[in-house]
Amino acid sequence: MSLKEALLDLLFPPRCPICSRSSDGEKDAPCPPCRRADFWISGPQAVVPGRAFVRCVCAGWYRGALKESMTRFKFQGCHRYALAYGPILAEAIRTYLPGSYDCITWTPVSAARRRERGYDQAQLLAQATAEALGKQAVPLLTKVKDTKAQSALTDGRLRKSNVAGVYSVPRPHEVAGKKILVIDDILTTGATLEEAAQTLRAAGAAQVVAAAFCRTPKT
Repeated sequence: MSLKEALLDLLFPPRCPICSRSSDGEKDAPCPPCRRADFWISGPQAVVPGRAFVRCVCAGWYRGALKESMTRFKFQGCHRYALAYGPILAEAIRTYLPGSYDCITWTPVSAARRRERGYDQAQLLAQATAEALGKQAVPLLTKVKDTKAQSALTDGRLRKSNVAGVYSVPRPHEVAGKKILVIDDILTTGATLEEAAQTLRAAGAAQVVAAAFCRTPKT
């Protein structure tokens, strides 16, 4: 650590990206209590079957402090949280998706949304996750329509129609015959990942699996 970084940590102590409290733990990592919290998922609940994608693995429930953390990540400029999320999601992928993919990509936001937000949260999550897996995330999908935010829609049918036809694969030769892992931030109905997977399959992907940092609890 440089002298400048040490001084900054002294003046502005690192905060846990989950609970936002000052933390004595590793920088850009959840504090020990948050690592032991009950919103992390393991076992059968961590795996969600799909249609166009074979299955999706999730690291945590979208509730409580984890939901608040994701809100800051997506909408309040806390893009560094991806550095904390990535290794956690990578751990779930190692556990539940070994040998299931050749390459990693993500569900991109539209160009307009990226300009508004300043970054693509799914891209940052995918890059941090891939790095933790010793791999590289590559851009295979493009979002060709600027749609309403899925978070603003609660009805599953509306969420599905909202993302219908929104993705394209600019370079099909990079997809053909590949087993692809596509990453998103939150799994609710699965409509976004299904659309992304369907687009990749139509472009020639041999198989698509998915991963999301959080899944919405069933009500």
